[in-house]
Amino acid sequence: MGNPAWPEKLSLTLAEHLGASAAREVMTEVDRLAELDERAQAALMAETMDKLDALAPDLETRVMIMTECSCDCYTEHIAEFKKVWDAARDIDQLLAAMHGKVFMVKPERVGDIVYITKAPRFPEEHREATTPEAKRYYFCHCDYARAAVAISPTYCLCGAGWCKKIWEAVLERPVRVDIIQSVLQGDEVCRFAVHV
Repeated sequence: MGNPAWPEKLSLTLAEHLGASAAREVMTEVDRLAELDERAQAALMAETMDKLDALAPDLETRVMIMTECSCDCYTEHIAEFKKVWDAARDIDQLLAAMHGKVFMVKPERVGDIVYITKAPRFPEEHREATTPEAKRYYFCHCDYARAAVAISPTYCLCGAGWCKKIWEAVLERPVRVDIIQSVLQGDEVCRFAVHV
């Protein structure tokens, strides 16, 4: 359960941005993550994010830490998307290529902002869920946090980082990704605004 490389990536980005001592303080007990059940993992992640928030009170640092440690998903499509982008330099054509491969819900572009809404992680279970809590649980893509009762919004910056990595690899320049909605913060969906 969960990406086994993620805790190490988090530790490395913490050390890079806050120093080795702070990284050790934040990562206390995280080496036990794989041994824990889902609820205990989520509780540990909530504690870990609280420590991170206390040691990195500025949003910019938390954004750098969490976006850099995010999962590297869909990298097999980057070369294809870069070809589309390089050939046309057209965001709408790029979005058409991405839809159905990386973004299952069709992205919406408003000027220089692309709105990405994630699809549920477990679509069938999400469709059949009868409570808002169950719907949010089956929507969330994060194995280490989906069972959280409460967790800092800092954790969701990792999801923004996943989206950021894709866009930056294709466009070959920095982009800003804002979290608009998050199921871990009580919303019905996870939605990001990508400033292209």
